[in-house]
Amino acid sequence: MTGDEMPTGDWVDLTVPRSIGEIVGAMLVLYRRFPLLFTVLALAVVAPYDLAFLGATGYGPLAILRHHEALSWLNTFLRDFLVSALISALHIHAVASIGAGRRPRLGPVALRGIQVLPVVAATAAITYFGTLLGFLLLIVPGVVLGLRWSVSVQAAALEREGPVAALHSSRRLTAGHYLHILGLFLPFAALAIGVDLAARAIAPGSAEGVASVCIGIVVQTIVASLSALSLALLYFDLRARAEAPNQTS
Repeated sequence: MTGDEMPTGDWVDLTVPRSIGEIVGAMLVLYRRFPLLFTVLALAVVAPYDLAFLGATGYGPLAILRHHEALSWLNTFLRDFLVSALISALHIHAVASIGAGRRPRLGPVALRGIQVLPVVAATAAITYFGTLLGFLLLIVPGVVLGLRWSVSVQAAALEREGPVAALHSSRRLTAGHYLHILGLFLPFAALAIGVDLAARAIAPGSAEGVASVCIGIVVQTIVASLSALSLALLYFDLRARAEAPNQTS
């Protein structure tokens, strides 16, 4: 066994389909085994963005931008798609290393994530605007496109064949599994909203105060990391299902 190889018991088999419960269980196992790695990977993206946004606008990560619709929209786009996309790219490379039986190292994982950032960002932007257009048209097309492209960023990060190929790959992998994907998305969305509301409620002082900013960064780091980890496992789950079509959810 080399220094980068892990004991067999530490591996996570990424070649088998998983139920929603098994995906969540595997996510918790990975986070418990490598808490520092996944936290640092997310924090290295969340903290610079939040601090830059605070410096440029004066609003902290827990601020509610009710009367600044354009700024709120921009923040949603940058945070929920570009920031989350980079975190997802970093996490899926770490998960891929674990699945291959190699211990994920922060430096190599970060380098691979940065190398694919242009294609990941382009894919995330196309996914965002395409889904938004679908919602503006009739809502249902937006839901369908959101599900169809749910692992497009992960495909872009690992397959490295460009944004269009990543969208096609996500469409192929998600076909016939929309309810399975919703079963993972809805609880995570509810959890993220609940955690965000709780953080706003307990944060002391103004949303731009030091304590509130720190709480906001910590909360968003953990939520973003767990979300990216679950999407990475979903991508491999869908790949396993594509290779074993007789498997059910």
